[in-house]
Amino acid sequence: MLIDRVAMRYTTFNTWHIQQDTVEKIMGKQAIPMVFDYPEMNPFTQYTSSAINQLDQILDYIENESSSFNIANCQNAASGDKSQFESKYLNAVITDPPYYDAIAYADLSDFFYVWLKRTVGKYYALNFATPNTPKSEECTAIKHNHNGDREIAKQHFESKLLQIFDAIEHQTSDIVSIMFAHQSTEAWTTLCNSILGARMNITGSWAVDTEVTGGLKEGKAYLSSSVTVSCTPSQKNGLGDYREVKKAIERTVSKEVEELYRLGFRGADLLTACFGQAVSEFGKYEKVEKADGSEVTVAELLEMARESAFNALLKGFDGDDFTKFYIGWLQLYSFAESEFDDAAKFSRVGLSINVAELFTEHILIKNGNKQTLGTFEERIKANKNIGDRANNFLIDLVHRAMALYKGNNRTALLQYIGKVAAQPESNFWRVVTSLCEVLPAGSEDHKQALGLLTNKDSLIRESKTVQTSTTTQTNLFEL
Repeated sequence: MLIDRVAMRYTTFNTWHIQQDTVEKIMGKQAIPMVFDYPEMNPFTQYTSSAINQLDQILDYIENESSSFNIANCQNAASGDKSQFESKYLNAVITDPPYYDAIAYADLSDFFYVWLKRTVGKYYALNFATPNTPKSEECTAIKHNHNGDREIAKQHFESKLLQIFDAIEHQTSDIVSIMFAHQSTEAWTTLCNSILGARMNITGSWAVDTEVTGGLKEGKAYLSSSVTVSCTPSQKNGLGDYREVKKAIERTVSKEVEELYRLGFRGADLLTACFGQAVSEFGKYEKVEKADGSEVTVAELLEMARESAFNALLKGFDGDDFTKFYIGWLQLYSFAESEFDDAAKFSRVGLSINVAELFTEHILIKNGNKQTLGTFEERIKANKNIGDRANNFLIDLVHRAMALYKGNNRTALLQYIGKVAAQPESNFWRVVTSLCEVLPAGSEDHKQALGLLTNKDSLIRESKTVQTSTTTQTNLFEL
């Protein structure tokens, strides 16, 4: 432990944290950074980060833990080892498995491995027999551990998880609690396949605010919350009918979305929290079949959950399909990047939209093989004529009004309001209200939408005055 702490403190890969006036440790991200300047520290001083101080901290920790009344019995066993405990010996298991391909644990361990091998390796020859840490058996879906083959990496991860969950099910009589904070459907498909394959079923799922941004999570497919999935050994009920299971999933997900939305969950956090609830309905059966006899897969199930969540978010919203898509997408992803395929999936969810039109209308903005939702400024910049006709999409009209409001051209704004939003009950104002509810607080879009809504009454009132004045001037000219 001392060697590890000293190695982290005194490596030249560290950086200086200006605000905190201290050294930023190397493991701030999921990779060792490249730095062009670095702080130097003396391990033989009496300062906070000295080697003696590091040793004192370790000894204090050991002393405190040794005096605790709650003594843990630590055992070392290989993942998936059924012999560690007798059958049904444990009442409950709590586990936090690796998040698919998000963090290369073995690669990061090499930093410590090489220092430990140099210093204490001769005393533990068997543990340090290899040049670096073994990687191929790691329970992750990292493709460079499998000759760059993504599919093999995925299969490896699912196989390892299945082996581990199978051992857990064998040793546990009651509850298995699994924490998972990865947002991709692919990762959740793999997780659920392993749970169901290990003769367990999901009995509940809860989204909990546990995650922090930055650090190891930066730039990765992490959620701002973790989804805790509760599982129990399952008793399957034979064959399930696709139509009945689909209805049950829609009811369950709709209820879950309503509750989570009330609690303040948005975006991918809200969506993935629904996955567990959907699987709980699906997992009651040995298998679920469609009318043609084909079996429903977990991947299809999760897409069903996505659709149900999307429809639940748009329930009661009256507007054109493009505006519905914009509001729904905003609630799920905000302005964050998403996978290209997601647009195609959601454009088919009860909407008459060709996915290509979403890019033509600048609803979505391409960014390589991903996309983001277009802000009002991005859309106006891409097409200056957006919202210039009264028969445009509602979101087009609102975005043009937001641009006019930001431009401080009050006369032009009032004329525009008089043309497209003169009635306080109009769908225009319903969209503005919806945007104020779902746009990220503090964003430029939220500021302008909130400005419009706050001044709604005065804008409508003054727009009528501007219209009257314009009409009078026109009549005088005609005379």
